[in-house]
Formats: sequence, C-alpha cells, structure tokens
Amino acid sequence: MNAWMMFDPQAREDTPAVTELNAWLQDWAKRLDFRLMDERRCLPPHLVLAVGNRGLLGMQVPEAYGGRLCLSNFELLRVQRQLGAIDLTLAFFVGLNNGLGIRPIQRFAAPAIKERYLPQLASGRMLAAFALTERAAGSNPLGMAACAQREGDLFRLDGTKSWSGSAAWAGVISVFARHIDDQGRDLGYLGLCVDAEQQGMHQGSEAMTLGLKGMVQNQLHFDAALVSQDRVLGSAFAGLAVASDTMGFGRLGIAATCVGGLWRCVQLMIRYSTRRSLGGHHLWDHEHTQRVVDDALCAATAIGGWVDHLALRLDQGLPDAPPEVLAATKWLASEVLGEVSDSALQMLGARGYCDNNPIGQLWRDARITRLFEGPSETLAAFIGQRVLEQPGTVIAYLDQTVHGEIIRARILEWTAEEVSVPRLSAGTLRLGECVAWLMLSSQPLDEFCRRWVDYRLERALHAWERTRLPVRKMNYSSDWATIDTGIHDCAQPGEERKIDPLLASQVSA
Repeated sequence: MNAWMMFDPQAREDTPAVTELNAWLQDWAKRLDFRLMDERRCLPPHLVLAVGNRGLLGMQVPEAYGGRLCLSNFELLRVQRQLGAIDLTLAFFVGLNNGLGIRPIQRFAAPAIKERYLPQLASGRMLAAFALTERAAGSNPLGMAACAQREGDLFRLDGTKSWSGSAAWAGVISVFARHIDDQGRDLGYLGLCVDAEQQGMHQGSEAMTLGLKGMVQNQLHFDAALVSQDRVLGSAFAGLAVASDTMGFGRLGIAATCVGGLWRCVQLMIRYSTRRSLGGHHLWDHEHTQRVVDDALCAATAIGGWVDHLALRLDQGLPDAPPEVLAATKWLASEVLGEVSDSALQMLGARGYCDNNPIGQLWRDARITRLFEGPSETLAAFIGQRVLEQPGTVIAYLDQTVHGEIIRARILEWTAEEVSVPRLSAGTLRLGECVAWLMLSSQPLDEFCRRWVDYRLERALHAWERTRLPVRKMNYSSDWATIDTGIHDCAQPGEERKIDPLLASQVSA
C-alpha cells in the first residue's frame, strides 16, 4: 500500500517503477539539508547528479534517445507528488526540467535536434529551460516584445526574457518570440531551441525570490542572436501552440506538486497536534483542530484524485483535457495549498514562525504556485471568459464525468445569468472560480470530500454574487504615492555587489 492510501481508500495504487523511485527519494532525502540549500540559494551539485543518475531529470525521454525510466503521465505525476511532499524547490527543479524544459524539444524539435540534446538531458548531464515571460507582457504572452526576424536561412533574435527557471544552468533553452519576416511584417509567434553557447545570447541577473531560493531564475538577453531555422519548434508560425501545450502540461505538474505539499502539511499538523499538550489535553482533541486537518485531508484527496484522472486520460489516448480544465486544476491546487500551508503554520504557533521548523519554508515556497504558469486571477478570469464564450468545450469534458448532466445544467444556468446581467471583469473572475469548484465536484468523491467541495462551491457562489454590489468609487491622488509611510527610496546600507570600475575589463564612460 502506498503512502497516499493511508488516508485515502480510493487512491490508486502506484506501479512498481513509481514505488521504487519514491522509496529511493524518501530514503535519499533524509541525507539532504533543504534549509541549508534555501539559505545558500543553491542546489548542491551532488543533488543534481543524484537525480540525474536515477533518470529523474528526463523521466519521459524514450529509450531511443537515452531515456532510462520512460514513465507514463500517471507515473510521472505520482513521482512529482512525492517530490512535492519532500521539498518544493527540489520538486519544481525536477518538474521544470521534465515539463517546461524537455517536453517542447521531445514533442516539437527536428529529429537532429532531439538526437543532439535528449540523451544528455535524459541522463542529467545537461539541463533545459523555457523562456516565454517578459516583464512588460506579464501573464499575457501576446504582449511579448522579443522578436525573431528572418534573415535568409536564419532568424535574428532580439529581446529580453525574465524569470526563466534554471536558465543560467541550462545547456539548451526553448525561447518564444514574435515572428517577423524580412519585410518587418508580423507573422505570428515562433519557438526556437537555443543552445547555451549561442552567440548574441547573454545570461542576465538572477531574481532574489521570496521562495524556491535554491533554484535560479534569471533574465536572458538576446542581441542580434542568429539562430538557424532547423531549430524551430513545431511550425514557424505556431510558436504559441507549442508554448500552450507545454504550459498546459506544466500546470498539471504544478497541481501534482501541490498535492504532495498538501500531504506534507497534513503530516506536520497531525504530528504536532497529537503531541502538543494544552491544559491536560492534546491539541488534537479540540474540534477546531480536527476540522482544519479534515479540510486539508479533503483537499489532498479530492485534488489528488482529479490529477490522477487527468493523467490517466492522457495515457489512455483520450482527447486532451481542455485548457480551461488544466487551468482550473492548477488554480485550485495552488490556492488550496496556500490556504492549508497557512493553516499549518498557524496551528504550530510560534514554532511555525521559527525557521528551524519546515513549515515556514514550505509556506514561502508555496506562494509562487499562485503566481507562475498563470497568476490565480488571470487563470480564473480565463476560465470564466471561456465558459461564457464557448461553454460547449467545458460541457463536453464534464459530460464524461460522474455528475455530467447536473454539472451541464448549472454551467448553462450560470452563463445565461452572467450574460443577462453584464458585469466587469470581477464577475468573470468569480464565475471562473465557481466553474473550477464545479469541475472538481464532478469527480468521484467520498462523503467527506463531497461535503467539503460543496461547501467551497457555495462560498465561491457567494463571492460571485457579491460582484453585483457596487464598488466604492475612489479618486486617485498623487499624494497617496508620495506620502512618507515607510522606507525611503534612497540608498540603504548593504553589500557592494559591483566590481570596482578600476578593476573592470573596460573602463565605463
């Protein structure tokens, strides 16, 4: 019996390959100091070598390209869940390399490019990265400014990418840009497989992030980088389709990682509450404690089952889940992990606030899940807008689930109501949240999980109804931005990080 089945009798049994890998991870992780990695802001080399040698950095690379594990989607996400329960930084480092790093190359690169990179990626002797985000574009890839202009048989790549995980360590990077022809006309978007030694590409500064400190996330600068056309990913006119496929699968991976984090929170809360004495009784004996733990158990069980279901659909060759469903899975998992990790920290009291205990780091690391691969508000608004414009897509998926007919009726009722009472984006956002909870309620759930999901759905519906209330009109004043309420913008004491100009290779003007 696997660890997840201890609390969840409906959990699916792991395959022998996953059981062996997860057992190795549990044993090997005992030798690692994740807090020290967090403080040093770096993963130790022996960690990267170890997971690479076990094949964990290329879990789905085929044998023909040097793959060792060749896991199914279900198996990959079960390993990702275990990694999330051990340490979120480790989990996202491994998950990024498999999902955002290798996937676009394995699925969309030319055969010669696959032969060049996949064997090294599969063995962990090279890392891969994904560069889509730009500061000005934010969560809207259509707003990217980086461009690739055709010059004969080459593409001239110019622009800057931000917050690219593992980019400074990677040997190959999938980069996405606007496709411009030699006359300067916009032809759509383009994905390119760029080598780390590419002339004209420069590694930029690293982001000093709140969590996931052991992972490098940095800028990439492209200045007239000439990339050959054999490095195009998929079609030269469908770069966003490649990026969308990659990010869709990445969202499922994030959800699986969050499920692992949820189970870790459950474990820590049970350990603490059954050992902590208060007035002659254990903390566990209080009804509030058991309610908090039960909510966390329901979240881990329900969302974990949904992730398993979606992975098995992929393995069975069924049509891919719509983007709205993958967005909803990621939105729910990340939002609930934020809530549960905060509840766990609260339950531990002062011990939770002390950094020698693991919940603080988990709480900080979990915060990023609500931001990357689509911020929660963006994803919820996307779901709501898509359901309003094309409800049939979501309904077709839900019709295949346990309570499909009931769900169909509610979706149609909600969309008709939203259209009849047009509201600003807040209404669309809250509608998307309601639809996400409704999707989860369509899954097979036990009595306790169903009660929990129904309660959360009613809360979401109440929030949606609140969007009908008028918003207070506030007149902006520039004084609000300049009033002295906190730290000044002037230079503060700190480390000198730039080399002295008298020692630099070139004297600046």
